[in-house]
Amino acid sequence: MYKYLLSLLLLFGELFFSSSAAAQKASVTEKNEPFKTYPFSDPNPIPVLGINKKVAPFYPYFVFDGYADKGTSKDWKVVTLENPFITLTVLPEVGGKVLGAVEKATNNEFVYYNHVMKFRAIGIRGPWTSGGIEHNFGLDLGHAPWAAAAVDYVLKNNDDGSVSCIVGGLDLASRSEWRVEIRLPKDKAYFETNALWYNPTPLHHAYLSWENAAFKAADDLQFYFPGN
Repeated sequence: MYKYLLSLLLLFGELFFSSSAAAQKASVTEKNEPFKTYPFSDPNPIPVLGINKKVAPFYPYFVFDGYADKGTSKDWKVVTLENPFITLTVLPEVGGKVLGAVEKATNNEFVYYNHVMKFRAIGIRGPWTSGGIEHNFGLDLGHAPWAAAAVDYVLKNNDDGSVSCIVGGLDLASRSEWRVEIRLPKDKAYFETNALWYNPTPLHHAYLSWENAAFKAADDLQFYFPGN
């Protein structure tokens, strides 16, 4: 009888721990989703050489001059990273930005999720839309030339159980390469952005790197910044 009870306890314990381990897992998927979109158009075929009598730091990029006043439904590629605690989404066709992040227990968006793609002339090349976390690298001092453009991306299931969406591309102005790994652990209520940039040329470049993050403003909003 004792051996029988011990066997049952061992079996129960094995099933419990295996089910707990299975419950704590991360996944990464991709699909097309519709968003109300205010598109941009009218690309100027001539690259910008200067602005206000100053040399433009982003040649050979051109700008877009047309912006829609009415929104229409458009499908966008959406990458979703999810674990038992949070869900975050990435837009490979809009600069590889983190579109938003949700804490699942409360359904609170802890990174501002803009459910409308309203492009306006704010970025270096013109079109830019608010929300999420965007990745900026290169010589320019504003929203990067790819802020509203498709970038390269790859999805990974890592050996430690985490998942990643790696976005990146080539900055034509500096001939340098950039990439950002957006990584979600399997058992944590946070995600990481790990940046890498590489200069394959023999020339030195002044360089800018910054993540532009959006958070919905509220009366009880508090912002903590490490350092002194």
